[in-house]
Amino acid sequence: MNRVREDEPWPDTVRTGDKRGGDRGNDRGSMREPVSREELLAPSTQVVADRDAYLGQGQHDVGRRISDDQVELFVTGDAAPSLQRELELHASEFIAVHDVGASASLRLLAGLAGAAHAMVQKLTIRRQGYGLALAVLQFVEVPLSAGGLVRVYSTEASADGPTRQALSRTLLAHSRLGVLITGEVPAHAVAAALQPLREAIARGPWTNQELLIVPLGSSSALASQAAALSAGTSVGVQITPQAIKPKHIWNFVAGAWNRLNGALGNSARSMEADIERAVPRPATPFTEAATQPGTLPASFAPTVQAGLSPAGAGAAPPALFPTGAVAPTRPMPSPGGTSWQDYVDRCMAIKGMVSCCVFDIHGAKPLAHAGVAPSAERLAHQGANLLTSALDGSRALGLGSSQPELTLSTSGHHLILRPIPGHPGVAVHLVLLASAGNLTLARMQLERVEAPQ
Repeated sequence: MNRVREDEPWPDTVRTGDKRGGDRGNDRGSMREPVSREELLAPSTQVVADRDAYLGQGQHDVGRRISDDQVELFVTGDAAPSLQRELELHASEFIAVHDVGASASLRLLAGLAGAAHAMVQKLTIRRQGYGLALAVLQFVEVPLSAGGLVRVYSTEASADGPTRQALSRTLLAHSRLGVLITGEVPAHAVAAALQPLREAIARGPWTNQELLIVPLGSSSALASQAAALSAGTSVGVQITPQAIKPKHIWNFVAGAWNRLNGALGNSARSMEADIERAVPRPATPFTEAATQPGTLPASFAPTVQAGLSPAGAGAAPPALFPTGAVAPTRPMPSPGGTSWQDYVDRCMAIKGMVSCCVFDIHGAKPLAHAGVAPSAERLAHQGANLLTSALDGSRALGLGSSQPELTLSTSGHHLILRPIPGHPGVAVHLVLLASAGNLTLARMQLERVEAPQ
């Protein structure tokens, strides 16, 4: 028994980081240097005042991160007022992209993430105590020049109509920069679409001071609409030249953000205007890290199966490889290191097949395609979204995290989504004509199509 340990008094519990320890000469908490052996054997309890630091949530932003591309926010009331309280609490700066007679905001996010082979992230607003999803918002985090991230939200939320409209107004009202993407629609249609926005600005509260209108078509009729939006308010409205592709839209958005922060003397908060470099590439998952075949020293001989006969009862079994021969190596599979065209061509031999695409699940990037419409990009993008949603549902139901296999039937077609065995992160998306092919038979034939090694 250790007599010294029994004679020592039980150490007092102290709060760490107390700067007033020097005023209490007899307080053990004030004697922090040097650390004694007794202190190491019986460490004092540390009181952590910051709940986020205790839970490991270092970034102060809306929602709590549960995965690389999933953020959850549990609320007790309606989605829009609860989101507004969170935005006001964290005072986070973000960009809100809103469609007016167009459907380009989600394509802009996909372009930002796809250029870096990243995933568009999701903010799920759930009812506290029930787990029911009230709304799902999609966003991409863009890094700034001096560090930190800015979220770019699309107001195209997955929710019911009134909730979606309320969330759109909330995001635009509290954003640092609001972006309105207008489609090729008549002037009276644009005026009708902007009327609720004019009323929201006039009614308030509206903290946003900068709106950027990016036309996808003619912008001749937008000048009067911009003047009507800013009339009697402190909101500044700017109209850009016509944009055709997501990279043009992002160039205007990033330019407006950089001018806005440059005018305030805060150039450290600038962002990359080139959509190809705006978002950094994510780290390669450990399970998909590229590997190289190794070589064995000459002293290591190939393993052979030993016979059951006693020594000397028969001839020794032959070696697996002749002397001096090198065992054949098989490279580890990787999403971008395999030629998939022959595989999809063989899949197209299945009866009733009209289109087939092999794609990278994480980057929604097509690797090979055969057949007619849908296109490779559309099959890859929708296939990645469907597999991600199915995986989220499996996790929510407590069914595990293994990559699911999906089949989806419509009146005229069958869709088959299947991860390819031996190639993590790669899946195949097939479209089968319902009148010409059989779904069950097609799945059986697909299993017989051997993937490249």
